[in-house]
Amino acid sequence: MAKDRLTIGVVCSRGIGPERGGRALNEDNYLVCRDGEARYRDHDREAVEPLTTLGSLICVADGMGGHEDGDLASGAAVRAMTRLFKRGLPEDPEQHLHRFVLDAHRRLHDKVSERGPVRMGTTLTCLWVLEGQAFFTHVGDSRLYHWRQGKLRRITQDHTRANFAVRDGRPPDSDGAFLAQNFLYGSRGFGDNPGIRVDAGTDTGVLELAAGDRLMLCSDGLSNMVPDHRIGDVLSEVPGPQSAATALTERALAAGSNDNVTVIVVRVDASFSRRVDPMTDQVVDDNTLVPMD
Repeated sequence: MAKDRLTIGVVCSRGIGPERGGRALNEDNYLVCRDGEARYRDHDREAVEPLTTLGSLICVADGMGGHEDGDLASGAAVRAMTRLFKRGLPEDPEQHLHRFVLDAHRRLHDKVSERGPVRMGTTLTCLWVLEGQAFFTHVGDSRLYHWRQGKLRRITQDHTRANFAVRDGRPPDSDGAFLAQNFLYGSRGFGDNPGIRVDAGTDTGVLELAAGDRLMLCSDGLSNMVPDHRIGDVLSEVPGPQSAATALTERALAAGSNDNVTVIVVRVDASFSRRVDPMTDQVVDDNTLVPMD
């Protein structure tokens, strides 16, 4: 399998801190699995572990500040995702990722519930890049965006009560803006729940990638404070993924975010086997390496 040609920038910040009205703890976490290793936040350092990988797996997890032990929940979620690679390359990566997230939720929920009612929870947005395709699965209100040639598209839908009401053809209630569910805790109004709702084709999917594309995953510490068009401006104006992730974090804090902020920017440096015609967005069969300008 060809190696994914990606450059990745990561910022996982506590934010402004309690002395300025922010969070005392960083309850966000992230996961970057590629090139035989897994990287994630472990307290105030980046942990690096050897891992047999297939492609590149990138995740953002936002531990819920209103629940207990949000930092433990987000850490448990990203570590659980490293087990995705145990069974080798599946025939249908999108379906495999979808099922794995549902199974991981049930396993972690059952384990935590042995000690009493589950009160910890986290969002979880995952992107699995395999040979020019990016498969995603999503729970909660962290987000995934896709940028191409100056145009930004939000890929995920926030799992709010209003969002699920629209999906089900119900009128939204007065609390429609509230988060309806998260990984590990579950809910949708049911209290701690061994099941979560991840709708295939809506909360899962696949993106065909082309050289020059950007993918951006973030917690709501960014997306609640910086509108989508401003996010697109940064991705257009700042070519380096680490510099772009830093600039987006700085914009969130300058806009008044008092939350933790996690931003991952992925740049596709070259495409293998698939090339996307920028005029039509159609995939063109091509076995040549397409370098980025």
